[in-house]
Amino acid sequence: MFRVILAFVCLLISVEGATLPRPLADISVPVADGKKIRLSQYRGKVMVVALISTTCEHCITSMQMLGQLQKEYGPQGFQVFSVAADDMAAKMVGPLTRLRQFGFPLGYLDRDTAMQLCDFKPDDHPFVPMYLFVDKKGAVRFQYAGKDDFFKKEEKNTRILIEALLKQ
Repeated sequence: MFRVILAFVCLLISVEGATLPRPLADISVPVADGKKIRLSQYRGKVMVVALISTTCEHCITSMQMLGQLQKEYGPQGFQVFSVAADDMAAKMVGPLTRLRQFGFPLGYLDRDTAMQLCDFKPDDHPFVPMYLFVDKKGAVRFQYAGKDDFFKKEEKNTRILIEALLKQ
């Protein structure tokens, strides 16, 4: 059954030049309180790293949905980590975190580091939200940008991948 689901999901993949699977970039992400969180500290958990823009309505709606999934799957070894990478991210992460309280860390990165995280070239044009699905060993297994068909059934497809990765 897992192989059937995995095969189905692989058909949905549409990534602009990103290599999959690949190790998750081990970067430190500043968060609103001034601390930095290393993505590698979540190794051993299934993760969704969500790249967003603080001015994107779809991104905010997606983060609310991911907050629900964090509550549901967190006890099973799942972690959401969101990264804002727009021009106002450093200034907006604090107010957005206080206003929304998503239930998972929200940090910010400059464009170059965000592009590195997504394995993009400088001339690529990513669409947000973007999800990186990371397995327990710290490998990015799937990556979807906001323009991909994956987001037409975002919650359903996200659940399928989380559950499949948790079973590995």
